[in-house]
Amino acid sequence: MLFRMYLWDLVGQDTSEGPGCSGLGDDLAAITRAVEPLLVKHVGFAARIVEVVPRMSVFHLGAVHVPTGREWLGRRDVHGAAYWEACYRSADPGAAYSLGTGHGTGAIAG
Repeated sequence: MLFRMYLWDLVGQDTSEGPGCSGLGDDLAAITRAVEPLLVKHVGFAARIVEVVPRMSVFHLGAVHVPTGREWLGRRDVHGAAYWEACYRSADPGAAYSLGTGHGTGAIAG
């Protein structure tokens, strides 16, 4: 069984300042419901949610979160409501292995 988690961050109006707030959770729907009011209230300009799986790093033998390639970008529309756009970025084959979707092999032990 593959345990999926979701890293999220909210980018403010000045993107050079980095994320305004961020977090990690295991419920995608709950994360989108929590982030949408922040987008609508102009607390953040955009939000990004990245699906990850926990793995053990061979470099420092600690836990890391490896992206699966699935992402969601949240923004405000012209009517002031939040909307989400799903996208896909190929997983880095040097950082992930056996993600359950056939995206590469690599040097991470699990």
